[in-house]
Amino acid sequence: MIKKLSAVLLAGALTFSLTACGGSSDSADKETPAKGDKKVIKILHWKQDNINKAVEEINKKFEEKYPEYKVEYTTTGPDDEFKQAQRARITANDVDVLADLSGMRLSPQEWTPGAKVPDWQQWIDTGLIADLSDQAFIKNYNANDIEKAGTYNDKVYAVPTGKVAMSGLFYNKEIFEQNGLSVPKTWSEFIMLNDDLKAKGITPIVVAGKDVWPLKLPVFALQAKILGGGDQQKWIEGVWKGETAYNDEEAVEVLERMKTLQDNYMIDGFMGIDYATAPSYFATGKAAMLADGSWDAPTIAAANPELKFGYFPLPATEDAAKNASFVGKYDVTWYAAEKGPNKEGALKWLEFFSEPENYTTFVKAAGFIPTQDNIQTESDFIDNELTPYLGDFELAYEIMMINRQNIGEHLAAEGVHTEFLAPGGLYKTAKELADIQQKEWEAAAPK
Repeated sequence: MIKKLSAVLLAGALTFSLTACGGSSDSADKETPAKGDKKVIKILHWKQDNINKAVEEINKKFEEKYPEYKVEYTTTGPDDEFKQAQRARITANDVDVLADLSGMRLSPQEWTPGAKVPDWQQWIDTGLIADLSDQAFIKNYNANDIEKAGTYNDKVYAVPTGKVAMSGLFYNKEIFEQNGLSVPKTWSEFIMLNDDLKAKGITPIVVAGKDVWPLKLPVFALQAKILGGGDQQKWIEGVWKGETAYNDEEAVEVLERMKTLQDNYMIDGFMGIDYATAPSYFATGKAAMLADGSWDAPTIAAANPELKFGYFPLPATEDAAKNASFVGKYDVTWYAAEKGPNKEGALKWLEFFSEPENYTTFVKAAGFIPTQDNIQTESDFIDNELTPYLGDFELAYEIMMINRQNIGEHLAAEGVHTEFLAPGGLYKTAKELADIQQKEWEAAAPK
């Protein structure tokens, strides 16, 4: 049976090869080419159901408008699996359009000797990414967003499709209203809110500790508002220059405040709750708040369409004005491969994606804050929960921090790593972890 199947497949492959090589010379002139003659556009992305469905809808419309093209949309698991696929496909010239997890970031500066050059920069420097500077569709996007997240050496190489807030907490409006609670504006008000919830037998916060990275999300607010006195860029540059340190007063304060939340106000067993499950705890009222990124609003709404929920920035300090803005990042960012099998098709697809109607389809499904102006998302969540806090939108620590190479596990991946704090981790105090982090930073210094 196996031999027969192999023979059939071989015969089919030979037939296809002969057809492709010896087909009619005028086939390229046909208005609607045969399926085998379509020009394939290879797109690489990670698995994220709401976004994948939107892209597939756009792909279908693209193929209807341009029947000479066929879109091959491939998705992998997120994070490391996707990064491995990115590297393999772009270096093999086997992709035309590829997504990235955020806008351009972590590019070495003159004050970061020995820092690792990020993948996107290596690809651009070696001529693997197409220059989009002269593409008309770039003008569809907000110039400031393109400058911050799509520009390198004064040329545009990427299309940031949206922004997300990461430093906020979803909150159950019904629980708050029934218990006479209001959105806190300072750290002390936030602690009082959590204490009030506990006193009423209500679990304050749920977070997906099993996946570890969600623990960084509330910390982003603490870092942005505390480090450098509220200027984390100054603190980051200082740590490279030896002017600030991972165990200085501000850095320890960040760890201590997160430890306070983990020890006293997070749901029991949060280190065993995975990211896919956490929204359901919140949606079903098992916790009053969920520490998560704004992108998960559609997931929560789908889990409980009747739930009335909001989203506010974690108030990291006693300065209400300083606290009243989100910390976040640019999310899905598109690159076109310079040496992929179909650069022309890649640019055509990005042009189509960037048309306001198609872009709106995408950004509504993704739940992103648009990077195109005058986009109507028809989202009460974006308009009423996010927009009031977007006046001073700041990039998160993990987007701004440039790490040393061969850094230890307690600082890896630009993380604060509060999972190492007791009771889940080995370190009983924030200072212990901070001292270990500073030692690892110094040990990784270029020799």
